Amino acid sequence: MKEVVEAVEMEEGAERLHWLTRELIRRYQFRDWNQICCYGVSISQSHVLDILAEEGDLSMQQLARRMFKSVSTMTRVVAQLLKRGHVKRRADPKDGRIVHVEITLQGKAVVAAIRRDLIETQKAILQAIPQEEWSGAFKVLEALTHGARCWQDSCCRVDQGAGIKAAHAPTGSA
Repeated sequence: MKEVVEAVEMEEGAERLHWLTRELIRRYQFRDWNQICCYGVSISQSHVLDILAEEGDLSMQQLARRMFKSVSTMTRVVAQLLKRGHVKRRADPKDGRIVHVEITLQGKAVVAAIRRDLIETQKAILQAIPQEEWSGAFKVLEALTHGARCWQDSCCRVDQGAGIKAAHAPTGSA
């Protein structure tokens, strides 16, 4: 009987988590589109710039893995950033087939400006939450992030050329 109750609670909890994260993600996607796109970059391009600003020079393959995208998709995204002067590419001196990407000073300036705007939004969001609840909210978000990483590590493998392959992908679809 206890297992049945736990299974029902898990189902109800998963349903509620699905609804809440869907709503939160939708609102944050609107925020991202509203605040990032005015800097002349897409949300994906902004994420690439963020990663490069944090991690420095990366190969296209490393960048694709960090973005959970295929190398060909990253090549298109990076090409747009290259045209705008936000990144630079260079061939690996030991293996010319490997391409490295690095953020430029102009790209760093865009990241800094976007980050400032997003931090201001986060301040507005925090103002709607009693300060004594912040710690608990941060703890829950950290736990959800950890849980999502564990799930992703166990169910999905990053294919070096094709991005993410899910273990539970629909069968029979092309």
